Amino acid sequence: MLFKNPVKKTEDAEEEVDENYDPQAEVVDWSGQKKLNLPEGPLATGEEDQETIATFRTKLYRWAQSQWKERGVGDLKLQQNKQNKRIRILLRQDKTHKVVANFLIAGDKLCELSRMKTNEKTWIWDCVDYSDDEAKLEKQAGRFTSKEEFERFQQEFEKAYKTNKELLSAQGEKKPEESKAQEGEKKEESTEKKEEA
Repeated sequence: MLFKNPVKKTEDAEEEVDENYDPQAEVVDWSGQKKLNLPEGPLATGEEDQETIATFRTKLYRWAQSQWKERGVGDLKLQQNKQNKRIRILLRQDKTHKVVANFLIAGDKLCELSRMKTNEKTWIWDCVDYSDDEAKLEKQAGRFTSKEEFERFQQEFEKAYKTNKELLSAQGEKKPEESKAQEGEKKEESTEKKEEA
């Protein structure tokens, strides 16, 4: 034949084997677990220069399309930046570790807690959230595991709001949340005017 592969016979068996055959390449682990050899090393999360002040087990909701939609379940953390001392909220989903809440506890008409009327362990607040990689004015709600955690969250949240307000006024900076909130209010006003017309 013209295109026949070169074949040799093994000493152990009377079978024909291609000379490019590698017996180790054909070994299959049938346990069902894939094994990857990844380099060991620290994983950067963006939390390296943050100090966790308080942690709360929380189910987070976001107001979207005229209803509350679950955003994720996980540990809601109040984290203080080690350099500028500002405090933010960060919540990552369990298992996937996706960031579902990431906002600075500051802003006029923002980050004011109000109780949800239908659930005694849930707080509602407005914030400029950065969890989707861009600033977005959102209404969020956090449901806590117990009445004690619910009350402890209020104390920690209000203390963090006061701290951030003092830091920002001392630094004389305009808060990014203020400009985003003002833009959001202008958009809401313009849509209301369009609906009225």
